[in-house]
Amino acid sequence: MTAQHLEDDGPLIPQPAMTREALRDAVRRIDMAHLAEFDRECHAAFDRAAETGAINPLRFFLIKWATHVAIHRWPARAAALREAERAAGDPAATEERFRAAMETSSRILAEAQREIGQ
Repeated sequence: MTAQHLEDDGPLIPQPAMTREALRDAVRRIDMAHLAEFDRECHAAFDRAAETGAINPLRFFLIKWATHVAIHRWPARAAALREAERAAGDPAATEERFRAAMETSSRILAEAQREIGQ
């Protein structure tokens, strides 16, 4: 099941807290296709943190997935990022198209980072 798109092109859900449980629920609601990847990366981050005694693996995991949710909770933003990634990876793209795609990707990632407080 996916969240319904709002008529005013607003976010599908509010930005969740940067916790494992809140982010997992958000991914389940708006991007179910990535839930297994979320779970795998969560377990790997926990294992790395336990092995090293450092919290950085957990922090990086939370930042990555909070950013993912910040992007995907806005359908138009997620679609624009997918298009920019496609254009940037197109070997036939002109230099101008490539630069525009990279600028779009950078802008979207910066917006998402601001939303999560990074």
